[in-house]
Amino acid sequence: MTQDRPDAAELLQAVAEFLFAEVREWVPREKRFQVLVAANVCAVVARELRAGEEPLREDWALFRELLGEPAADAPGDEELADEVDRARAELAARIRSGQLDERLDELTERLRDHVRRKLEVARPGYDDG
Repeated sequence: MTQDRPDAAELLQAVAEFLFAEVREWVPREKRFQVLVAANVCAVVARELRAGEEPLREDWALFRELLGEPAADAPGDEELADEVDRARAELAARIRSGQLDERLDELTERLRDHVRRKLEVARPGYDDG
């Protein structure tokens, strides 16, 4: 159930901004790094909430495709994260074992795009430079 505004993402973003812009200035110098970490955590979680399940669905489709598994409807929200973890682990195992060596160029490019997408949530602007 969604509450009225501000929603959870907006609240977390507000806390992140407060920690970064105000609290950081008046905490003791030895605690500033922890305040910045807390602000960053709030900002990342806010972006994850805004993104919803779509990034997981994209991961699931990508990993299945790279594994050569047949296209199928994505699992329900309850199973989605577990299925993504399973597919990621299977893809990693096949890469480590050399089973996908003939496709490394394709895998590298597709997984590079995957990492860029994840960085847009974890650290927006990271790839701009």
